[in-house]
Amino acid sequence: MTVDLLKEDDELFRLTIEAAPAAIIVADVEGRIRFANAEAVRVFGYEATELVGMPLNSLIPQNLRNHHTQLHRDFFRNPSKRAMGLGRDLRAVRRGGTEFPVEIGLTPIETVSETFVLATVLDISARREAEAALARRASELERANERLAQFAYVASHDLQEPLRKIAAFADFLDQAIEKSDRGEMSRAKDVIRSSALRARELVDDLLFYSRTINDVVTFDALDLRDEINLALEDLSQLISETGSEIDNRAPHLKFEADRMQFASLMQNIVSNAIKYRKPGETAKVLILVDPLEEGGARISIVDNGIGFETKYATMVFEPFKRLHSNAKYPGTGIGLAICKSIADRHGWSLSIESEPGKGATFFITIPRLTNGSRQEEPRAKDPGDKA
Repeated sequence: MTVDLLKEDDELFRLTIEAAPAAIIVADVEGRIRFANAEAVRVFGYEATELVGMPLNSLIPQNLRNHHTQLHRDFFRNPSKRAMGLGRDLRAVRRGGTEFPVEIGLTPIETVSETFVLATVLDISARREAEAALARRASELERANERLAQFAYVASHDLQEPLRKIAAFADFLDQAIEKSDRGEMSRAKDVIRSSALRARELVDDLLFYSRTINDVVTFDALDLRDEINLALEDLSQLISETGSEIDNRAPHLKFEADRMQFASLMQNIVSNAIKYRKPGETAKVLILVDPLEEGGARISIVDNGIGFETKYATMVFEPFKRLHSNAKYPGTGIGLAICKSIADRHGWSLSIESEPGKGATFFITIPRLTNGSRQEEPRAKDPGDKA
């Protein structure tokens, strides 16, 4: 009866370990795996028969294996329960070489003949992703609050100019009417009208800017080359009227973005390049894409315009910050602020390099495209490749 109970206990213990939700690996003093449960098989991607007998170091990143060997020896010199990974960046490696973050608990198991270490391995990839997403959201909210504060300031400050003019020239118009001075009446009317139009333009741009801050961003799987071509199609009249040359060399690369906001981002940058072209010269814009490590990409938008001094490279992304007079280059000065807001909402970075007389290059850095992103084989030239 006692023997049967012991057998039942052993079987119950084995089933418990096998069904555990954490990966459990038992290794000997030499660093050889002697047992691995079903979750370990799933997490590491090996068959159970492959794991048993494998060096434990095979599950450790290559650059950490020598250090792990020393830690393994130290554990057997003083075997004791210990937790590893709390507050530290511990990583393991799956079959195929993919690394992932883990937390590990070590427990010594002593038998009559030898001592083993039982390692409980928790794959915390999902937790780290959730923490990163939470940190990104907190950072985004902080940026949004900063932009809203800035928005409130510029909304009250920049709208004052056209409103002051309207009020002043309304009084001026009254005086001109009393004197029956048609010339002054016409002048006052023109100033009031242009100021009203200016105020309306400011309000429209402010509303659009506020939407880039507050609207929900809907991420869709898109094709980079196709989306740039679609954005350029909406600028076709401006491109045609100015005789500008736009060369889109972006590959057919899958990425995730809000379609409308990405189009607005591209259109603002390209139209900015056309606006600030050199007098008497054709605006030329080249769009390139370079791959980045870990599945990202950097879009470069290069123009041959008038350029500006490097010290203004950050200021140009602030709302209503202008480097040139409104008379020479009309606009509200909010286009690039909209671009910055869109990039921030997507978790991208937006920067610019420029020199006076040598044009400007905008860089949109997308740290990560999509899990399934890939550059497709070259296809026949699209009609929209050159605008």
